[in-house]
Amino acid sequence: MDSPWSDSDTLSIPNGMVRLSKEILDFEKYIAPTESETRKRSEAQKTVKDFIRKVLPEEYTIEVFGSHVTTLTFPSSDIDFNIQFKYPVVKPTPVIKCKLDNGVSVDITVQNPAPSSDRTIAWIKQYPELKPLFMVLKQALSSFRVNHKKNFEPLSAKFSGLASFGLICLIVSYLQMHKPIDKSPNDPDYYACLLLGFLDYYSTFDASKYIICVKDKGRYYSVDEETSLIKVNYEEGKLFVINPDEPDRNVCGALSCFDILQSLFKYASNSLKARIENKKPKSALSSIIVVQPHKYGEPRNELDNFQSEYIYISRIGQATDYPANNRSQKRQRQDEDDDYDEKSVYRDKRTKTTYSSKKYYDDRRYRDDKEYYPREYRRPSYRRSYEGNYNNKHVRF
Repeated sequence: MDSPWSDSDTLSIPNGMVRLSKEILDFEKYIAPTESETRKRSEAQKTVKDFIRKVLPEEYTIEVFGSHVTTLTFPSSDIDFNIQFKYPVVKPTPVIKCKLDNGVSVDITVQNPAPSSDRTIAWIKQYPELKPLFMVLKQALSSFRVNHKKNFEPLSAKFSGLASFGLICLIVSYLQMHKPIDKSPNDPDYYACLLLGFLDYYSTFDASKYIICVKDKGRYYSVDEETSLIKVNYEEGKLFVINPDEPDRNVCGALSCFDILQSLFKYASNSLKARIENKKPKSALSSIIVVQPHKYGEPRNELDNFQSEYIYISRIGQATDYPANNRSQKRQRQDEDDDYDEKSVYRDKRTKTTYSSKKYYDDRRYRDDKEYYPREYRRPSYRRSYEGNYNNKHVRF
């Protein structure tokens, strides 16, 4: 079963929007930490603190921050620790990453206070819709990969993507500025309207004109406004979200491919709408979220074993309408690769890999699988025709 978060009663709801709303709430419960995960994380927290106390002097404090504190925990989420000394640190310390014997991953930083955790906790209380939307969007973005951009992961600041706090800020800004006024949390299609509204809005957001601010009730700044903040830090065409705790920083500073992220938002919106409009009731969320298939009610995989596979998408940037000022990024992506096909998913049973289409799968086999095809059958990367040479055949150079 590709949608084990919902039962048959939910998946048989004829109204697609109501069915999607129920799935969103079901997925929030499905992804919540199990008793075993909670116990293992508590053990890991105690183990790390005990170890630090043995090797360090007493003039420090240990703080836990991140998803473990905000309750936005995923099965594969690590525990973030910060060691705060009473005296200033002379040199910056890299993040210490480790994995304990019980399978829990840990990140340890030094002198790196994280006020964003406290702010996220306050936002979750202020905006109850934030948590279910975040859980769905984070899992969906974590499942996406773009074939022509190998070093890009949509939800990883390390790989030119969006940081989790950046996604939180985008959701909060949407709830502040664009929450539907004709809908209430009691409406059966409420969460479906919010999710689709979020995806549609940011898929066409013009980052070359506006800067997002989530402080207080939220607002937008024009990039033309004469402010020292924008003059110093703004990069043309890049998504800029002002950090509410450090106003001189961009929460989305690591994101270098906003045009591709917009394409993923559009792809997710179109996939959900296609399932909603389908006359045959079927899970809508399973079109953008991939988990290990199992029956409803059975335990899901835990910790790092939860993520099963990815959805690979090819050249989706060509399917999205961008604002005029953002088109230079779009042309750059198009020049990198001319392999384009519609986004139908094809799964290779031999290698258990998901491709965006059968055509792209065949192209990759010709181009990359050099062991599988003899040289004379491989497709050359470049071809040139010479008159009088080689009987006027295409030759490789």
